[in-house]
Amino acid sequence: MRVLKVQRAGRQLVGYDPFTQARTAVLTPAEAEHAGTSQYVIQKFGYSAAAKRTISLTFDDGPDPKYTPELLDVLSKAHVPATFFATGKMIASHPEIIAREVREGHAVGNHSLTHIDVSDAPAWRARAELTVTDRVIRAVTHKEAAYFRLPYEGSDEASTQAAIDGLLRAQRWGYMVVSHDFDTDDWAYTANPSMGKIPLPPLNGQNITVLLHDGGGTGRQMTVDYVKNELIPYAKSKGYTFQTMPQVQPWLAERTRTITPSVWDRLTLLSVRLFLVWPNTVVFALFVFAVISVVVVGLGNCLLAGVRQFRRRRRVYPDAGQMDLPVSVVLAAYNEVEVIERTLQSILASDYPILEVIVVDDGSQDATADVVREVARRDARVLLFRQPNSGKAHALNRGFQAARGEYVVTLDADTILAPQTIPNLVRHFAVDAVGTLAGVAGVVRVGNREQNLLTRWQALEYLTQIGVERAAQDAMGAISIVPGACAAWRKQAISQVGGYSDTTLAEDCDLSLMLHRAGWRITQDDEALAFTEAPANVDSLLAQRTRWTYGTLQSISKHRDMLFRRRYGMLGCFVLPNYILSIVMPVLFLPFITVMSVMAVQAQGFAVLGLYFLIFLIAHLIVAAVGIALMHEKPHHLLMVPIYRVVYEPLRAYLLYTSTYLALRGVRMGWKKLARSGAIDAKLSALGEHPKDAPVLLERTIP
Repeated sequence: MRVLKVQRAGRQLVGYDPFTQARTAVLTPAEAEHAGTSQYVIQKFGYSAAAKRTISLTFDDGPDPKYTPELLDVLSKAHVPATFFATGKMIASHPEIIAREVREGHAVGNHSLTHIDVSDAPAWRARAELTVTDRVIRAVTHKEAAYFRLPYEGSDEASTQAAIDGLLRAQRWGYMVVSHDFDTDDWAYTANPSMGKIPLPPLNGQNITVLLHDGGGTGRQMTVDYVKNELIPYAKSKGYTFQTMPQVQPWLAERTRTITPSVWDRLTLLSVRLFLVWPNTVVFALFVFAVISVVVVGLGNCLLAGVRQFRRRRRVYPDAGQMDLPVSVVLAAYNEVEVIERTLQSILASDYPILEVIVVDDGSQDATADVVREVARRDARVLLFRQPNSGKAHALNRGFQAARGEYVVTLDADTILAPQTIPNLVRHFAVDAVGTLAGVAGVVRVGNREQNLLTRWQALEYLTQIGVERAAQDAMGAISIVPGACAAWRKQAISQVGGYSDTTLAEDCDLSLMLHRAGWRITQDDEALAFTEAPANVDSLLAQRTRWTYGTLQSISKHRDMLFRRRYGMLGCFVLPNYILSIVMPVLFLPFITVMSVMAVQAQGFAVLGLYFLIFLIAHLIVAAVGIALMHEKPHHLLMVPIYRVVYEPLRAYLLYTSTYLALRGVRMGWKKLARSGAIDAKLSALGEHPKDAPVLLERTIP
């Protein structure tokens, strides 16, 4: 096809190229009559005078890695050459298929880089789509083919006129625009098989070019079968010979030649692969990784957690009155005036006869010490130590040094305990016949979950991570973090590894890894419940999670020689490497994924993102449901799962990049303790009531 400017020369209408003004064609009487008084016409032309009863099969939108090779097998067996109008992106994706097409005698033409509408795209984009594809074809086939077929080309005159802008652009840039005589609409039939069979072209002796598709969609098997079983036998029965378009159209033949690709051709091919091909491969790989990490690992954790609970049901533990283990409780406190009394009361109300409750005031600037003194006046088991502000690790170590019990329960100063929490923690030491158990993690739940949407979200997070993830780690003997908010320790083990370290912000993670290195075991008790005050606003949440993430990174970096060491079992071979991957992958690829997501939405709409969101939402629903069941919580937490997915990804991105930035700068962060408000759900308040008949401590020593 070409656009001509028509001028009358005597009795003839002469067509001129509107851009070069070169005299191009003399219209036939029939063409002249159809043109009427129009100044411009669109002319179809090109068959050689020698072409008789020829049929040219043309295929758009490929190459497809599945269907194009099958189609080439059919054409090769039938000795039928064809013309393939391929997109630059697909050529760069599957150069071996294009090379085979050329090797087997087929022609390859330009169909734009990404199958855009050349008529509607900006001029710079449209030209780039054509010229880049030209260079890709040159680099892959070592041939130049300066002809082009419009994507979205229609089969009637109205559609052709609607594409006039694209036709004019290609013609102005020196391309011969290729059309067709018969459109099979095979793409519509393959998309909707109920339409029936793909129609056959009318073969009445005329030369004909047939439009089909070997790529650009699913279901192209129907096209392959149509060509093999219907079109080729039908055309041969009508006495037709098959030719490529350049073989029967001299205008195309003279634009096709063998060349040596230039450096720019090869660089262009490399660039297309780098920006259009490899990103899709990387996105697919990241999607597979995400599916494995979220779906497979998540469901695997559910299975391990379920098996663990089934086995533990058969264990028999001693009651609180049957155990004779000396237990001390240690708290590090800094500006805890709002919550410290309530915490102490819940500890003193424990069903276990604890020796002492040691509160180490780490330089509080409020009335924390006064509140502790008042509680100590009522119960002699409460001991207060004060020190200049030195950090949580130093405060806990001071408490351990002063503790008289062989077993120490550590809590956060805002934690509320259930009466059975301490005996549930300690009972694991009572049944530890070999004496290798160093720590028992309790179950921390959000105590102010009813405060707002953010605390409800955290309540679900705690249930999922503790009820499923840490339970699975326990089944593997690989708990990486024992929470300081609720845990019990063998004092001997803590002393052996040197106590808490202040070299990281995640002192509980650091201590847990040090114990694993020293050969000690760690477990979790699902019935040792503690309730803590979670951040109720975004600023507090970000500050808390930045400290957690940064501190955990510090701890893993400190113990990096544990990675992939069989000596440390699943902790070194799976848990820690998986945590590293969950950090490194998003940090490296999140900007890339964001850009690709925007491009996917532009190309395919929001449905594609909706599908991915739905996949991970279903997986998270399953994991959350298992966690809720194992923790004996109410199902209403599942209502937060959709919100969890929306909140979690932006929060995770912020934390990862913030922590990475701080690590690269070498910033030394402070404790960043959460400012307590004292908010707690009303139904938990009873846990903080002081018992009427507190046990009397018969002997105590105050250093």
